Amino acid sequence: MKSKLAIAITLWGWLLFVAWLSYDYVEYGNRLFIHIFQGPFSYEKTIFYVLIILVPFVYTVIGYMINERLKLLKQLEEAEKYRELALIDEPTNLLDKRGFSILADQQLKIADRHEKGMLLFCVYVDNLKQINDTFGHSGGDMALIDAANIIKETFRKSDIIARIGGNKFAAFAIEASWAVSDMLANRLKSNLESQNKKTTRPYKLSLSIGFSYYDPGNPCSLAELIARADTYMNEEKQGKQIRDILGID
Repeated sequence: MKSKLAIAITLWGWLLFVAWLSYDYVEYGNRLFIHIFQGPFSYEKTIFYVLIILVPFVYTVIGYMINERLKLLKQLEEAEKYRELALIDEPTNLLDKRGFSILADQQLKIADRHEKGMLLFCVYVDNLKQINDTFGHSGGDMALIDAANIIKETFRKSDIIARIGGNKFAAFAIEASWAVSDMLANRLKSNLESQNKKTTRPYKLSLSIGFSYYDPGNPCSLAELIARADTYMNEEKQGKQIRDILGID
């Protein structure tokens, strides 16, 4: 046992037992223990001595259980610490915002060194609040997991994919030119349609897309890239609303 509390409880049980032995020796001398079996039988007396004898063992078991409990709590704390260090988002098992920032900043430096452009996609799960309100957080989690799987199917394993906000995902397409943005957007939409056709979810998943291009010849920060992608997405949404009002496809 390593827990001080567990050791203290165990020692206390044995000290109680030793104290009783000392009293028994002073009271009965050489008849220590033997006197228990002498004289008239009594249930109360027998139960008392059985309990006295069991005290150190009971306290030892309690000490052991406390020690194991504390060990488990420590393991859980360490697991949580390692999970935080791993920079993984729950429930999607993608990188979280901090993990994305670390890897994306490193990739921006590589892009500058090799003069290779990159595309940043920001993908938003539409109506996530309504899904949470209607189907509970478990329903919202499933929507996030579905969105994460769609994004992973769309991009390469070498690309950096993360959940960076409540309903917001980011994907850094490494060494990708602006010319492939439409291709990736169409692939994402196709994967979304396939998911909605085969799913048994009680809602239809909807995603909004924004993207921006990182040009090593005109470098900018990751925050600026994300802001540009947000702006693009908002402009696309506004344009769609106008087209819907005008009845234009």
